[in-house]
Amino acid sequence: MNKEINAITLKEDATIKEAMESIDKSGMGFVLIINKDKKILGMASDGDIRKALLYREKFESLIKNIMVKEPITALKETPAIELLNIMLEKSIRAIPIVDINKTLIDVVLLSELKSIPLSNPDISNKEVEIISQVLGTPFLSIGPKVEEFEEKIADYIGVKHAIAVNSGTSGLHLCVRGLDIKDGDEIITAPFSFIASANCALFERANPVFVDIDKDNLCINADKIEEKITKKTKAILPVHIFGHPCEMDKIMEIAKHYNLAVIEDACEALGTEYKNKKAGSFGDAGVFAFYPNKQITTGEGGMIVTNNGKIADLCRSMRNQGRNEDDKHSLEHIRLGYNYRMSELSAALGVAQMNRVDEILEKRQRIANFYNKRLEKIDGIKIPYIGPNINMSWFVYVIKLDDKRFSKKGRDQIIEKLNAKGINCRNYFSPIHLESFYIEMFGYKKGDFPITECVSDSTIALPFYNNLTEEEIDYICKNLESIINFFKISS
Repeated sequence: MNKEINAITLKEDATIKEAMESIDKSGMGFVLIINKDKKILGMASDGDIRKALLYREKFESLIKNIMVKEPITALKETPAIELLNIMLEKSIRAIPIVDINKTLIDVVLLSELKSIPLSNPDISNKEVEIISQVLGTPFLSIGPKVEEFEEKIADYIGVKHAIAVNSGTSGLHLCVRGLDIKDGDEIITAPFSFIASANCALFERANPVFVDIDKDNLCINADKIEEKITKKTKAILPVHIFGHPCEMDKIMEIAKHYNLAVIEDACEALGTEYKNKKAGSFGDAGVFAFYPNKQITTGEGGMIVTNNGKIADLCRSMRNQGRNEDDKHSLEHIRLGYNYRMSELSAALGVAQMNRVDEILEKRQRIANFYNKRLEKIDGIKIPYIGPNINMSWFVYVIKLDDKRFSKKGRDQIIEKLNAKGINCRNYFSPIHLESFYIEMFGYKKGDFPITECVSDSTIALPFYNNLTEEEIDYICKNLESIINFFKISS
């Protein structure tokens, strides 16, 4: 709130012409009319003035004759979310801030109020401090913080090796190469995911083979995997979607029976447990991602985890241009590699976040609990499902609308109306098989994976991050319920 109050205030003896000049000069679109003690008498917008002139008011008329008397005001202590709520509900662009004597002290504009973002990383002074320390060292690429971060993740997940990379996508790609998956091989995965989980096969000219998802947990349906296995199948890539784990006991049993590798896409599931074992620790390798909307963040970054020393060595080499990891021959390049390195700054951020990981996951559970309590009784909404023997680590909070009541168009309209209320939300995810280049490459069409398509048409990801307040959640849920009830009445 850095506007100049004098630029948008006029005394009660000011004319309409003076008000127009003030509005034109300030660019605010309104003026406040005050008395000699700076108490607010009224408010006039450019629209009010245009309307008055149409009704034959003259430029020389006093602005107080056409002002809106006793406009909505608020005290300085009023929370921002409450101010936002008032402005959106009343369709006003500004709220004057007054003291207990109704003396004008400031003005809050609708454009100033921060809307509720979809995600927001939780960065404390501890993260800032550790990054500042790194800037005072000679190491900015692979160095001691990368090694420390790797050790922390390996210990947390309960595996022998962790290899830091610059993204979860890079990690998945290296796992595919590390398992010698090649041109024409097949990887079984799910079409309901972020696209990287399928693209990582295409990077090596292998083919992703999709299996539809379970309608409840939204993960790959383990009971349908076997029917997709062929002589070309080399691996299963289960995606722990939104932090909910796949049925890993069934998947590992199938993989063992058919001698298949398993790459866990745990990019959304740091901290998730399936039958008291951490996601990422079941397969030949697992991958985590640390984009800013994830449980912990390194800005950009990912981590491969494995108990297989050969895979670990290959991934360490390939992330660093295929170099020989032996210090005596570190400038030799012994295989095709990539620049998939994680920086020391990203790793330092990861170390600080891992030092707070229990606190962070508790915060996210608390937010999910608030949502569950507010939404579970709203007709037409299904809150996220959590299966038995699951310790959930929340990545996002995704609701499903009743697909019998709401079409994809209706879902999109609800998202649009929520965004108009300052509530940032979106659909999660679009079916991978219906992306244009997948249709072009493989000939997929609507109806190929009906559960994925139905879920994709009915999901809404609501704002979800560590420091989301209970008041903000209440505002989100109240508006969501109101919009859904409106749709019910309209239909």
